[in-house]
Amino acid sequence: TMKLEPLADKWRAFGWAVAEVDGHDYAALLETFERLPLAPGRPTCIIAHTHKGQGVSFPKDQVGWHHRVPNAEELAAALLELSEVAQ
Repeated sequence: TMKLEPLADKWRAFGWAVAEVDGHDYAALLETFERLPLAPGRPTCIIAHTHKGQGVSFPKDQVGWHHRVPNAEELAAALLELSEVAQ
């Protein structure tokens, strides 16, 4: 919930090699892992950009869902949305 940008620039300022990737894209993540190390002799930082609640419409990017549990009705709705995506 806290703004940390420009996060990649901060890591680079301390000498890290940085890769930014869509954290929901498994192929992109694997491709990034296969490129390691990004710069020999330097530590690597991978920033995986993600969305809280990805795949379910009503909690997506809603800060309140960081700490709350869905009730039975919300859980059923979320599972239905996720099952539609998986097909």
